[in-house]
Amino acid sequence: MTFRAAFTASAATLSLAGCMTIPDSHPLAGTEWQLVAIDTSGSTTTLTPAVQRRHTIAFGDGGEMQLQLDCNRGRSTWTAGQPASGAGSISIGPVAGTKMFCPQPSFGDELAGLSEAERFITTLDGRQLVIETAQLRYTFSALE
Repeated sequence: MTFRAAFTASAATLSLAGCMTIPDSHPLAGTEWQLVAIDTSGSTTTLTPAVQRRHTIAFGDGGEMQLQLDCNRGRSTWTAGQPASGAGSISIGPVAGTKMFCPQPSFGDELAGLSEAERFITTLDGRQLVIETAQLRYTFSALE
């Protein structure tokens, strides 16, 4: 690799590092959330408390993510920009999970679609998290 190519690659890496944060220094690191609603094209599906407990995400240190996809479990990775006024960019890797058939109603497949996430929003009190994709809006409440 030439000096110029190495310099360009290093500059690109530093540029990206300014946009996304190391997850363990991010406000989402170490938090857990349960899915309470999914919005699609103006229609909202609200989950009952029993179904909410079966659909959760946990943002781990070092960019790890654990998901409860109803009766299945999943793993992924995440990075996110530092929030400004409660909103920021987020990137979630592909979700790898078990594939058992879960009794209905089940939203595990929908929750596995978080890998298309583009943006997140948190409320000022930190009790609610919204993650948006181009097609869906996932609303979560904080787990105690």
